[in-house]
Amino acid sequence: MSNDDDLLNEYILSTQLLTDGEPIRCVTTTAVATSSDSSSLEILSGSQGGVVSRIVLPSFDSKPSSANDDNGNDNNGGSSDKMEVEEPLLEIQPGGANTRHPHQITAILSSSSSFSNATTLYVTGCRDGQIRVMDGKSHELKFVLEGHSNAVTSLSWIAPANNDGATSPWLVSGSWDGTAKVWSITEDSHACIGTLSGHENTVSVAGLPAESDTVRKVVTVSAGVAEGSAIRGHTVRIWRLTSIGDGSAIKSELIAQVANDHSGPMRDVVYDAETHSIYTCSNDGTVKIRSADDGTCTTTLAYPGGESPMFLSLCIVGDWQTKAVIAGAEDGHVVIWDIASNKNGGTTNNREAQVIAHPGCVWKVASLGNNSCDFVTACNDGNLRIFTRDASKSAPPNVLSSFSEAVSTHFASRSSGPSSEEIAKLPKWEMNALTQGRSEGQVQVFQKDGKAIAAQWSATSRTWIEVGEVTGTNSNAGTLNGKKYDHVLPIEIDVSGGGVQTLQIGYNNGENPFVTAQTFIDEHMMDQGYLAQIADYIRQRTGESGPTLGSSAAPGGGAGNSGASSSSAPTPMEVTPSYNHLPMKGYKVFDAGVDKKGLTKVVAKIREINNNVSSNNQLPSSEANDVLDTLSATLSTTNRYHSTTISDIELAIIHKMITKWDAKDAFPALDLARMAVLHPDAASSKRRGCWEEVLRGALDMCLGLGDGVVGEVAVPMLTMRLIANSYKGGSGSADAAGSLVDSILECANACAPSNNKNVRLSVATAILNTSSYMMSSSSTAPPSSSSAVLLLDVVGTVVGCGKYESEPIVRSLMALGTVLLLPGGCGMEVHRVAKERSIGSMVERVSSGHGDAAKAVAKDILSILS
Repeated sequence: MSNDDDLLNEYILSTQLLTDGEPIRCVTTTAVATSSDSSSLEILSGSQGGVVSRIVLPSFDSKPSSANDDNGNDNNGGSSDKMEVEEPLLEIQPGGANTRHPHQITAILSSSSSFSNATTLYVTGCRDGQIRVMDGKSHELKFVLEGHSNAVTSLSWIAPANNDGATSPWLVSGSWDGTAKVWSITEDSHACIGTLSGHENTVSVAGLPAESDTVRKVVTVSAGVAEGSAIRGHTVRIWRLTSIGDGSAIKSELIAQVANDHSGPMRDVVYDAETHSIYTCSNDGTVKIRSADDGTCTTTLAYPGGESPMFLSLCIVGDWQTKAVIAGAEDGHVVIWDIASNKNGGTTNNREAQVIAHPGCVWKVASLGNNSCDFVTACNDGNLRIFTRDASKSAPPNVLSSFSEAVSTHFASRSSGPSSEEIAKLPKWEMNALTQGRSEGQVQVFQKDGKAIAAQWSATSRTWIEVGEVTGTNSNAGTLNGKKYDHVLPIEIDVSGGGVQTLQIGYNNGENPFVTAQTFIDEHMMDQGYLAQIADYIRQRTGESGPTLGSSAAPGGGAGNSGASSSSAPTPMEVTPSYNHLPMKGYKVFDAGVDKKGLTKVVAKIREINNNVSSNNQLPSSEANDVLDTLSATLSTTNRYHSTTISDIELAIIHKMITKWDAKDAFPALDLARMAVLHPDAASSKRRGCWEEVLRGALDMCLGLGDGVVGEVAVPMLTMRLIANSYKGGSGSADAAGSLVDSILECANACAPSNNKNVRLSVATAILNTSSYMMSSSSTAPPSSSSAVLLLDVVGTVVGCGKYESEPIVRSLMALGTVLLLPGGCGMEVHRVAKERSIGSMVERVSSGHGDAAKAVAKDILSILS
């Protein structure tokens, strides 16, 4: 590395790496020794798609390559003052497909130096509230820490006093649930040893120097609570943690706290050992340097420009000669304050803060460690970027140019109207009848006469009503809390007593709707479950919901009707692309046991259970015996289905058991229903009402298991198999299932992470048949785009949990491909969401580990998306 005197005054881009293509939410770094005189830097990142990526950067401190002589001269006749450096190594999901998290990874922490040399691990925090401890070498899951009831957003180690590897560090985690938890982790055991409660919503954490191996300290900061139009109560707390007895519990003591000295929620906290200082950043656009003894502020670092952005994370880099504070902001700026002359606190030096713009929200910044001046940023555009003051590490000119262009494009889009290219990708106004609205007042943007026009859905008339042209300036523009926005939008929320409160949310073109929605939720202390709904509302109201297709053709079909064709040009041929495996046609069924032997067992079990259920729900003797025998005989004679019938009383028995019996008793009734629904007369159109109630009862029973559904087998497996068979049985059962698609997909999503392979196959088959029904009925009863997107959610859970065998993976991919081919506006919306979620890269990754059939279906999906 260059000497301090040789460093540039400002930071420049050194390395840019695209990971899995999804927004990167967190990043951590650690040094890995490669030989006695050199080491590599390992960077681990977590994405919004639940994927861990590993990047290995060779050391810049290694010896010169053999191309240089001892004087640094190039042996080919030139001279060089640079080292020859290998290219970075990128691994996406280094632990394999099974390590994909079910939700976004919101925090990641590399192995502590306090562990013994034999212990190498890293830790992730997830939106699902779980902490996963991963093996640092194999990258496989070691164990899961459970206890938080909401997303885990902050992780830190609390080192012992003697950092010799003999005593393990404690892990501390902060969460949206308003708590910090302290964990004891060793190679063989793990446990929560204490909870720090009483915080004001989201908690960020940082370990402080220990007083002894049994008495350690930690700092926590909170986001605050809403008081009228202001956020108050955000507090810095310093805790003393004392190990009790054998170390299986701790006593926590709050020794200092400072409240409300930021004017907005605190989003991150770090500790710097060299200056013995705590640093906090906030939505108010400032960083505060604090005493690590009592938390009081000694210095405030303010954003050097005009409007202050919201700072989401910060880190400290360098030693006392090169020290700097780095903060990442939601508006895409990274701010660097040089505090090298401020070793012991107080005012900073006279050098003006540097601001580096990024093409998207900067979720996390992290130091490269070992007193390095370099740092890495995690950006919403899916790129990790390393910045340096060492000129010898500068990125190549083409990378610098690409970065600059991406930044310019991003910030230009924030204040301008839609470009001609963006307008060309919008659905045509002449085709608006094919795009069904989801709710009264929904706003959709269309292309009309070369302009972007907004239209509002009227549920009464089932038509789109033109509102006006979408331009760079709009009627939604306004000022909120002193800040100007391209859009100030009303949001109504229910309040206790049945009333409605109207709030406002500010949004600028080009911003990430999810970041804006999350900020709004934080400020108003709303349920986290509203995140996707608010983000979707922003996209709809601001015209960012248009599809990102390359032509006006409907997905998977011919060219759209764009009105009268010009007489001077030939009429284009309608070309319908064909695919080898998509869409799914017909249905797969579960018909095992539809014979005399299988039905005899099921009926016998029903009778056994019937004797023990409450008298109100018990089947009368005649029904439990004669009627069940008749039904069993009819169902077992499959070669006579064309000429036999099922009576109303036989279906009424099934209805009663599924809608009245408890889940622990109803499983044989679900099995009987699975077989009965395959009979043409039982599933005929006149029986639709009966099957709607039966299916709804089965779904309610399954969802009623709550989080325990993942560990159950009988009810989730048989519910999913009943659903799958319902599509095949007849028009009555198929349309009954079709009317409950959203509930079916909700239940499938809950069952998807099951620990049982039979349940997993049943889930995959249910969503495959659901997609086939959506496609086959699209001409008469077009599915809603929201239902199709729900199916994408289920496929994401299937892939993300990492438990699925090859056959259910193939079926899930076929379901995905089928909904991508849905016609009209529904298919367009599915395309848009699929591209937004980088579904293509997910499909490529998962198919590579599941055989030729999965690869073949994936090939069709990638062709559709392209």
